[in-house]
Amino acid sequence: MIKVQGLTKYYGSKPAAKDITFEVQKGEVFGLLGTNGAGKSTTIKMLCGLLKPTRGLIKIGDIDLNRTPLKAKSLMGYLPENPLIYDKLTGAETLELIGKLRKLSNEMIEQRVKYYAETLGLGEQIYHEVGTYSKGMRQKLAIAMTLIHDPEMILLDEPASGLDPRYAKLLKDWIKNLSANGRTVLLSTHIIEMAETLCNRIGIIDQGKLMTIGTVNEIQTSTGVTNLEDAFIRLISA
Repeated sequence: MIKVQGLTKYYGSKPAAKDITFEVQKGEVFGLLGTNGAGKSTTIKMLCGLLKPTRGLIKIGDIDLNRTPLKAKSLMGYLPENPLIYDKLTGAETLELIGKLRKLSNEMIEQRVKYYAETLGLGEQIYHEVGTYSKGMRQKLAIAMTLIHDPEMILLDEPASGLDPRYAKLLKDWIKNLSANGRTVLLSTHIIEMAETLCNRIGIIDQGKLMTIGTVNEIQTSTGVTNLEDAFIRLISA
């Protein structure tokens, strides 16, 4: 469902991502694991069309993102690391705006607002201005904005940011459920435990380069260690 080949992004003479190549299959949770500044966010921003690659191919399903970006973007939901949300809108108004941009019916939007207010624990706060929300509440609303149109592919950039343990667990359960229902998830994280428990395969990225791709067991075996944390340290220290 997602194919990336030779993806490269230069800022001046410095590569933020260099020759990134991987594929993500339908229903798979694929993780990009790396430290802050490793190139994870740059890669995801290119995948969702927010950054233009210096070179490289991106295909969403059978759609070339560079040639028909709007068609490709219609299949995706994107949660940025620092989502921009209008403080003067209520949570419900925010979801209504996103729902209309995604061409959902008024009835569907109303259903989704009630659903996310309940499942994310926002309750009546969904009808309050976003400017009054805590960081965790804003992140919960951003998750709802990402999923409101039931996208086929979900791109998550550090999605657990600001969530307390209860809702971090809820997020993990949702990601597992999305995968079980045939949705394709690309997850960027620096949290080794999240990558280890959620991802079918992991790509470890450092200084803009993919160091390795594989299952947890494959990465551990190839590095000669018995846990992902040690494998990660060994690869990025090489």
